[in-house]
Amino acid sequence: MPVNSGGAKNSQCSFNNRPTSSYSSSALWNAPTSFDVTSRAAASAIAACQGNQKGKPLWRDRTKCGRGDANTSHSERSTGDVVREAIERDGSIRIGLTRGLINERALARYIQKITHERYTFEALLSAIRRYPVDESAARRVAVGGLIRKLAMKNEISVIHMRNSPELQQVLARLAGEIDHASGETFRAVSTTKAVKVEIDSKNAEKLTSKLQKRDILLMESNLAEVAVDLSDIINSPGVLGALSTELAINDVNILEASGIGPIFGPHGATDLSQIFFIVEESDALRAYQALQQLREEK
Repeated sequence: MPVNSGGAKNSQCSFNNRPTSSYSSSALWNAPTSFDVTSRAAASAIAACQGNQKGKPLWRDRTKCGRGDANTSHSERSTGDVVREAIERDGSIRIGLTRGLINERALARYIQKITHERYTFEALLSAIRRYPVDESAARRVAVGGLIRKLAMKNEISVIHMRNSPELQQVLARLAGEIDHASGETFRAVSTTKAVKVEIDSKNAEKLTSKLQKRDILLMESNLAEVAVDLSDIINSPGVLGALSTELAINDVNILEASGIGPIFGPHGATDLSQIFFIVEESDALRAYQALQQLREEK
């Protein structure tokens, strides 16, 4: 049965006495705590909530009206949750809405299609119109406002190697030879079985010349690094996701992502952090421009 979340405002059935008009910050896959019904179904819904309807209540036997648990299946999620999920999982839709480029009726038909018409067109359209577009736009602008500096660098290699005591010694010696002041790149991530190194191509040759071929699991070349300096990232959840979404909707394939922070300056720790995206060299300029546009957007 299609679930309608747009209709008579006074015809509302609430579970667990939780409000239903606002978008919850809880996980989107949770069972809905409430629903709205259209006027056509209002009478039966109210009767079910008040215990005046014979037979099984709405939302199956397990669902109780008023106080109680709402253990419903995923197919019985509220229309608002379904719409929010569809919008926020697709960065192009979310950004298109904030810029006024998305036709709401077309979006309602799209969501109806991908949910196999479990929800009525009118209910989906109503939920789309209630989606907090201004809040979403403000969050995106806020992320752009955290970007303090962008830098791009070509000729990066990523090397995956078998971990061993000998390799650790080689990396330790090589790390001492890296000239970070001149902008050379050297970042290593180590597990018990493998080590990954992001390094300048010229220094990559120096590293591989000291290794046995059998110890090199994979070597990726012709890559680029986009470095993003950010402020106050610790108190700003979702920044990495927002940046990744911005790159994805600009058709940039992120091969690696890493970060560090807070950065220490001459006067101690600062609120700056850095995120590094490794991409194909052919995607580097597009990635840089996408993040630059996000930074400048107001």
